[in-house]
Amino acid sequence: MAVMIFCAAAAIGLIKDPLIGVAACLGTIVLTRRIGTARIILGKSELKVVNPVFTYRVPYRLVMDVDTSTGGTLTVHTTEGEEIHSTAFGGSLLDHFFGTSDRAVARIKEIVRQRRGPRTEAQARRTLTVSWIADFCLLGTIGVAVAALLTSG
Repeated sequence: MAVMIFCAAAAIGLIKDPLIGVAACLGTIVLTRRIGTARIILGKSELKVVNPVFTYRVPYRLVMDVDTSTGGTLTVHTTEGEEIHSTAFGGSLLDHFFGTSDRAVARIKEIVRQRRGPRTEAQARRTLTVSWIADFCLLGTIGVAVAALLTSG
């Protein structure tokens, strides 16, 4: 889609330097990969919320509640007082009609109840989300944008 937009913009003369279009296409890939790979993973011993920038790993015993806001955003509440919002279930027009966030909340609550184990020393962790394709495309975007600036004179 980004390539089609670039071609259309180049055809009508909006883009004079093809490198700018390449940078725009790579930037679109970065955004699409980051947002499109947001998800919730129900592991053996922990709940993993993967958002575009941060990934949260919460042992099931630390999950206090899971609910949705009035806008439909799925939120995990921990016993440590933290609220983790899921980009994957951020509430949308489709969610309003199909109730995907509410169904996800019910499934997560069921799994948490089944897999909550005895007290361990494991803590909730927040790390940077690694998306190799998005990360390399981001580097490419920066490189091509710098090249476009340097060659523009």
